[in-house]
Amino acid sequence: MMEENFPDCVTWNKPEGGLFIWVTLPEGINSKDILKVCLENRVMFVTGSMFYPNGGVENTFRLNFSWMNEEDIKEGIRKMGVAIKQALEMLQQK
Repeated sequence: MMEENFPDCVTWNKPEGGLFIWVTLPEGINSKDILKVCLENRVMFVTGSMFYPNGGVENTFRLNFSWMNEEDIKEGIRKMGVAIKQALEMLQQK
């Protein structure tokens, strides 16, 4: 779903175990801005900045896939893709 819905400039790890996927957005996009839009659409993730105590990394986030059903994950990723694409458009207009 991420390959289908996220722009090519977004990267993520492909987990071989565990419960999380780490996502990196292009420089200039703050994951907190994406989170605001996602929360309005009932989608949640953890911003990566929480994992950097010295700050400075605002373009990452962590997804947990341990307890959601497949249909909810698909819908959440679709909504996230829309939010990311909107943020990219706004960044390009600056």
